[in-house]
Amino acid sequence: MQYTLEFKNITKYFPGVKALDNVSFKAYGGEVLAFLGENGAGKSTLLKTLNGDYQPDEGEYWLDGSLAHFQSPHEAIEAGVSVIYQERQILLELSVAENIYLGRMPTRAGLIDTRKANTMAQRIIDDFGLPIKATTKVKDLSIAYQQMVEIMKAYSRENLKVICFDEPTASLSDAEIDSLFAIIRKLKSEGKVIIYVSHRMSEIRTIADKVAIFKDGRYIDTVDAKTTPESQWIHMMVGRDLGDIYAELDRNKTIGEELLRVENLSSNLVEEVSFTLHKGEVLGFSGLVGAGRTEVMRAIIGADKMTGGEVYLEGKKLLLHSPHEAMKHGIVLVPEDRNELHPIC
Repeated sequence: MQYTLEFKNITKYFPGVKALDNVSFKAYGGEVLAFLGENGAGKSTLLKTLNGDYQPDEGEYWLDGSLAHFQSPHEAIEAGVSVIYQERQILLELSVAENIYLGRMPTRAGLIDTRKANTMAQRIIDDFGLPIKATTKVKDLSIAYQQMVEIMKAYSRENLKVICFDEPTASLSDAEIDSLFAIIRKLKSEGKVIIYVSHRMSEIRTIADKVAIFKDGRYIDTVDAKTTPESQWIHMMVGRDLGDIYAELDRNKTIGEELLRVENLSSNLVEEVSFTLHKGEVLGFSGLVGAGRTEVMRAIIGADKMTGGEVYLEGKKLLLHSPHEAMKHGIVLVPEDRNELHPIC
């Protein structure tokens, strides 16, 4: 069955801000519609009004030709609408299976049938191609796998008609992204309405059929994801060409003397990492999930014990035994999981 979702004149105000301005367009089942726009363009706000997290000040939603107004995410889920946010909504002390079937665990003779739940959940896990067990507590999983549990929870709902992904790949490896895209294509073949929010244009080009462009809370247009040049996406999104944004940028002008030097840093999780950071420079660390990027940063600030190597700040050797000592020297870490309190903050 092919489902349809219509946004009709959706408007949302916050104090001093018109977050959504008369947004109207349709999303169709059997295709992936990507939302593209700068931060603050209204993409996530639109999903939250659809999902019942917010109530629109004006406008309506229509699902399969019927008015759909949800007072809460629970009502949206009951109607077949699921929104997967970038911030996870899972219970860490429960197992993977318990999170997937939370509120709808199978029963037998009036009691929860944990064995059946585990079997059903493991089947979904295997469909995703993930090396985890249904019985594992979610708190023992990586951030990436916790995000996949969130996605599997939505995927498992039998009445699913609309599924929205809000920046779902932020913490996923390439292999996990491939698994996610395979599931999205399966949902697409079943006629579901799929909305995909991302800033990664290569992902949008790969998975999306159409792209809905947003700017300053307004819907601009929907274009074909395969044939429309990315330069046109950007022009519609920001109101000017990409060359106009970066033409005057000279990356060599602001690079100064050495600020931070790391030599042969090792811990229980990384080996002999060396690099130099200069004043005015942004140094990026790239790698797959589990490659050691976070572990390097934790060792630098003293959250993990260094087993070898040296750290120099402005030429002075540092011996850091805790994040507290690092902060005294002006070195801080914004952790990967910002939903929880960390001793490294």
